[in-house]
Amino acid sequence: MLLHLIWLIPAAIFTFLVYREPRSLFNAYLLTFTLIMMGIVLAGLTIVSLERFIGYTPAMISFYILLLAIPISIFASTAYLIFNGRQMLQLEGLRLANLLSLLYGLAIVGLGLMHFLAPRSFLTTLISLADLLLFYGTFLYLSYIIYAFFLNIFPVKKEPQTIIILGAGLFGDKVPPLLAQRLDKGIAIYEQFNRKPVIIVSGGQGDDEWISEAEAMAGYLMEKGVPADSIFLENKSRTTLENLIFSKELMLAQGLEQDRVVLVTNSFHALRAGIYMKQVGLKGRSIGSRTAFYFLPSAWIRETAGLIRIYWKWHAFIIGISTASLPFLLIPHIFFIVKSPRKRYNDGKNKMEVRLR
Repeated sequence: MLLHLIWLIPAAIFTFLVYREPRSLFNAYLLTFTLIMMGIVLAGLTIVSLERFIGYTPAMISFYILLLAIPISIFASTAYLIFNGRQMLQLEGLRLANLLSLLYGLAIVGLGLMHFLAPRSFLTTLISLADLLLFYGTFLYLSYIIYAFFLNIFPVKKEPQTIIILGAGLFGDKVPPLLAQRLDKGIAIYEQFNRKPVIIVSGGQGDDEWISEAEAMAGYLMEKGVPADSIFLENKSRTTLENLIFSKELMLAQGLEQDRVVLVTNSFHALRAGIYMKQVGLKGRSIGSRTAFYFLPSAWIRETAGLIRIYWKWHAFIIGISTASLPFLLIPHIFFIVKSPRKRYNDGKNKMEVRLR
């Protein structure tokens, strides 16, 4: 009778772990697992209730409709990824980073076609392994999106002493819309706490940028009414990790506390930035600004790759275990391939004998 409450076990563990340290990727996996279990329980309870009120046959029809929703959602998601890839090319230009959602969608389509076109052979096992890897990558991708969305729901409550705003690419010396969203979010938090926090703008100068990102960001903030004495510039960093390392050094030089920090970036980037924040020893939280919806699929694929790279040893171990199982998966196909010619010969011989009789 209490089986339908089993999802409360991972839910309770998740709640405890988030309270203890929200900047942990294990929380993301646990949240997704909890939601899957909750969905299964809810689907089961729904079918049981329908059977009680409308009968067995309508309940089973409803069950199959629920099952049908799974391939439909996969098809719809794949179609959107391909559409989004085309949209990214039109709006953002031809770059590898803008092709990611298109390539992801085409990979799903290609793998699906291989199931129908590939003959029953060793290739079938390789396709099964590719299925496993694609499922694993998709699980990570969805887990990071769901958990980042969950964390970003909660507003900043505790007053920070320092707001760190991470840079992004410039158009020459101009602040692009993506970076402006981060800066506007930082200004909103600055105003929320009566202009008491100081703001660190963090970003070096790229090869195609006329000035450092920090300098352009500081100019934007001052145009929006933030006084110059509330702004500190960190203009050496070239990566997210360097953003945090050099910002921490600047905080130490200015005598700022390291446990009252709010890190501002875009919504898709906040989870990875928070992980780096924890690694360099800054306490507080990261929060994401709004991002154009069409930009998110490719951005989240990049972020998934970045998060996998942080803990690559764990993922390599899991993938290695999957790859190591390949010889065991091949055994049934070896028997099938060896046995098939003999079976066809025996079948033909039996048919001939029947005709002769």
